[in-house]
Amino acid sequence: MKRMYTLAVPHTDLLPFIEHYWSVSTNPGEVVDLSVNVYVDARADLVFNLDDPYVRRVIGRRPVTYSVSNLDAQRNVPITIFQRGSVATSGVRFRTGGLSPFLREPASRYTNKTPGIAEVFGDAALRLEKALSECRSDIHSQKELLDTFFLDRMEIDSSYAVFNRIKTDIEHDDGRRLVEEICHAAGVSPRSLGRLFGRFLGFSPKYFERIVRFQKALRILMSDATMTLASVSADCGYFDQSHFVKDFRRFTGGVPRGYKGYYPPAIPTDFAPNVVRFLQDGGKR
Repeated sequence: MKRMYTLAVPHTDLLPFIEHYWSVSTNPGEVVDLSVNVYVDARADLVFNLDDPYVRRVIGRRPVTYSVSNLDAQRNVPITIFQRGSVATSGVRFRTGGLSPFLREPASRYTNKTPGIAEVFGDAALRLEKALSECRSDIHSQKELLDTFFLDRMEIDSSYAVFNRIKTDIEHDDGRRLVEEICHAAGVSPRSLGRLFGRFLGFSPKYFERIVRFQKALRILMSDATMTLASVSADCGYFDQSHFVKDFRRFTGGVPRGYKGYYPPAIPTDFAPNVVRFLQDGGKR
């Protein structure tokens, strides 16, 4: 059986914005039952659905079936993706704020939305979808198509560089600095900072700091089962443990204790932990 998940690294010029391309496919005649939990991480995904429909469910809400390709933009809610039957899906995993150089409108327009690819990228995206479908079993050919598409579409101005510098500082500080301190250090007003983050990320700076703190807490919990919740909440800058649990539930749909020790210590430091399960295997992956 061929490997179900395959990844490809984008062109060097795209790496600051796109983490990887991915492909999920089954063998001819094979039927699978796959579940992917995606927690809040301020990132967007572009999904090319080339076979059976998939089901997307915001945790705690009714599921929605998607039979067309779409942008699954930056979210402040956790989701679960279910794929059953014959699967052929290709996609793009953007870095935080990495979608905006390829948009022609503010990222905030798409926050928590799943528009069709033509609505976001025009008819060129439909032509790309057709080309991807014709080489669905060849991730390397798909990479070439995706590289060409995004290199042709990429536009970056000086404002993006300011946003990216501030975003990176927030990430390095684990979301613990006051917005006023960030503005003073960057030489921008709070209002200007809000506009920058709305345009390039789709979230306010304060909300992004919450996501950064949560992601750090999630990594700690998944890599070190010995940490107490009180220690994690203190290390990640939460006011108290109840605030930590509240954010954790909002961003995962679960409680912290259920995630302790899920991943081995060797996970990458920049890994945004999402949980993939082949349901027919009956276990964690």
